[in-house]
Amino acid sequence: MIDRTALGQRIRQVREASGVSQDEARKAIEVSQPTYSRIESGDRAIKGDELVMLADRFGVRAAAITGVADVRDRARFAARTDGGSSAMTAMRDRLYAAMELDGYLREHGIS
Repeated sequence: MIDRTALGQRIRQVREASGVSQDEARKAIEVSQPTYSRIESGDRAIKGDELVMLADRFGVRAAAITGVADVRDRARFAARTDGGSSAMTAMRDRLYAAMELDGYLREHGIS
C-alpha cells in the first residue's frame, strides 16, 4: 500500500514543479481548499479520478505523481512492441495510462 503522506508530498512537488497553485489544483478536482490541503498533507487519500485530473492539470502522467516508474517497461513487453515508433504507439500510450491507474487503484485496495 502506498504511503499517503509520501504521495501527498509527491503531489505537492509535481504541482510546484509545474507552476500550478494550490487553488488551481483544487479547482481541477473540484474540492475545497481545506480538502486539497489535506490531500497534500496525506490526511486524505486521493481518489483515482482525482489523481488522473491532477496529472492532466500538471501536464504529467499519473506515474510522475505515484512514482510508478517501471510501467513503460512492463507495458512494452505486455503490448509486444519494441518501444519504437509504430502503428501501435497510440494503443501503447493508452495501455501505459491504464496500467498506471490500475497500479494506483490496486495499491489502495480498489479493484
